[in-house]
Amino acid sequence: MLEAIAADAEVKALLGDPVRVGELGSPLPAYPYLEIGRHTSEPSGGVDAEASEHRIDLVVVSRDAGGVTAKQALAAVRAALMTAELEMDGWRCVLLVPVFADATRQRIGLWRALLRVKVVVEVV
Repeated sequence: MLEAIAADAEVKALLGDPVRVGELGSPLPAYPYLEIGRHTSEPSGGVDAEASEHRIDLVVVSRDAGGVTAKQALAAVRAALMTAELEMDGWRCVLLVPVFADATRQRIGLWRALLRVKVVVEVV
């Protein structure tokens, strides 16, 4: 999913090229940047099909008045995901749905824009 996001021209224009991604345990990149806030998964397959359902929180963090940058970058991330064909070795994405989006001010000048997506993948 991060590869599809990072390949999008509008995302690169807003979050850098290469796209700045914050990772746990490493120094934070320059603002604005993207991070995976949370990822949960559970089995969702039936008797004859192996599948899993994932809920992933993608977060854009920015430092600007009004959070405009965070909101614009998150909109670009969402658009990139809506046109992406996601595949992993042995798995394919059969559903990718935005569930929730919000932007909140953390403190003066620091904004977090969150996009929660539901993803269902099945064995190919």
